[in-house]
Amino acid sequence: MKQYPKRYKEMFERALNALRNMAPETKFKGITLADFAAQVERSLATRRHLDDLDDQTVIGLIDRETEDEKTLAMLADIVDGVVGHEDFGDDSALYEALGFVRKSQRKSGLTRRKRKAETKEMP
Repeated sequence: MKQYPKRYKEMFERALNALRNMAPETKFKGITLADFAAQVERSLATRRHLDDLDDQTVIGLIDRETEDEKTLAMLADIVDGVVGHEDFGDDSALYEALGFVRKSQRKSGLTRRKRKAETKEMP
């Protein structure tokens, strides 16, 4: 059975309104309007619950991002403090343990590539 949740909600509400307006006292296969209305309400309640969970997820993601930014700022302050501390600095084991490359371990980045002599002969 394919699922079309948005379409189902519209179908349920349309059917409920049709039964209320055109056959409020009639039973169809033993199902009364009250039975159907109760089932539709359970369906809609589940949908509302899922919407609330979606909202809570969005709020949770925003809260996480906010707290992560605060934590990163605090970590940056700690790293700056380690670099500026007389007992540690940017060449200490603590600096490396924090996930950074110690000053003595850094490469200069300078590379000198040798040019290959052109071996092609002119005609």
